Amino acid sequence: MNRLSSWWYRLRESFWFVPLVCLVAALVLAQTMVSLDKAVTDDLSSAWFAWVYGVGIDGSRAMLGAIGTSMLAVAATAFSITISVVVTASATYGPRLVGNFMADRGNQIVLGVFVATFVYSLMVLRTIRSEADDQTSFVPHLAVNLAVLMAVADAVLLVWFIHHIAASVRVETLAHGVRTNFRAVVERMHPREAPEDVTLTSALRAGGTAVTAGAVGYLVEIDFHRLRNVAEESDAFIEVVPRVGDHILAREPLARIWPGEATDDDETVEKIRDCVRIGDSRSVYQDIRFAEQQVLELAVRALSPGTNDPYTAVNAIEEVAAGIVMAVSQDRPGNTLLDKGTARVHFGTVSLEEMVDMPFDQVRPYALDHVMVLTALIDLATRVTLATIHPEIADRMQHQVEVLVECFRATDPPAHDMSRLEEHFDDRRGALSRRGRTADQPTTS
Repeated sequence: MNRLSSWWYRLRESFWFVPLVCLVAALVLAQTMVSLDKAVTDDLSSAWFAWVYGVGIDGSRAMLGAIGTSMLAVAATAFSITISVVVTASATYGPRLVGNFMADRGNQIVLGVFVATFVYSLMVLRTIRSEADDQTSFVPHLAVNLAVLMAVADAVLLVWFIHHIAASVRVETLAHGVRTNFRAVVERMHPREAPEDVTLTSALRAGGTAVTAGAVGYLVEIDFHRLRNVAEESDAFIEVVPRVGDHILAREPLARIWPGEATDDDETVEKIRDCVRIGDSRSVYQDIRFAEQQVLELAVRALSPGTNDPYTAVNAIEEVAAGIVMAVSQDRPGNTLLDKGTARVHFGTVSLEEMVDMPFDQVRPYALDHVMVLTALIDLATRVTLATIHPEIADRMQHQVEVLVECFRATDPPAHDMSRLEEHFDDRRGALSRRGRTADQPTTS
């Protein structure tokens, strides 16, 4: 991944970035409007402007003070509401969804606009002068009028924010958000023009020299192309040992490099470490497993005894199909980057088998008491089978459904429930027995 694009992605997803941009914009706008007022002050003193704004120095100060004070209070209230919703959602749907709320563009814009209005009013207020101040009187009429318009716009924005924050905790909204993240990372890490697929032999693995991580945490991101450049400069071959999303310790191997003499250069070791980012928490930017787990966490949480909401579990299973179908309808992702035909960087990928197994293996143990959730899993297997171009994935889906039915039978369910599940399985058996589609057949996701 391009280092600049990944840095920009992290910056955009941070909660403080948009409010900071709005604050800087408010400072620039305030100075611009005051300068414009000074440039046209004679024209603004004419009678035609009186009907637009007829408040004097004291009135302008009072108005700007009221706007600034109220906007700061509203911004604090909006932030408190956001935190309250985050706490509620994390307790109900899982703490890993907190990042989605913090990255919500609507919440960031609302807080940024409120703070910007406060800063703008404060900056304009300081420019108002009266003859009592032993200075030439000055009232920035245009700037004060703009502050009034901003206050009116903020009132409208507050109403929208209440609607937005209420809608953001709906199950449909949460499922849509995590599904979008899942599809995005699948498309990002399963490119149409995938790198080569190379299998490392045990002899080759034994010959490499390890480069330790030097830090503790999760492997959040790898700059693959920069890492390839490092390998080209050293005329070496580099294998990244952990996969994105794996937890790693400081003394554990981060990479292996051939020939081993390349690690004698401390600069090369540091360059390799600079090509990865190790953090305290996982991210959906490159981590397919984490993105899929976020969708499935909705289902697992919904099936807990304290929540007991199988409808949300069904919703999550339906949404996870979007990313899985996209992956299985393409060629398998490559794991090696080449430089003019020479292998330079090898890295671990999330296999299609692991991706399609995850919903069944993680949700099935909690879904055995809910026939409707089990039927949703059978439907998921059917959709994957019809979309995949890999016959082995179709066989895997058939196996997963058979395991699901056997596990449900082992719980000794009521005859009516067992009959319902078997009938649903029989209805889908024809589709599940297919060997997938060919690469030139269309599919929907």
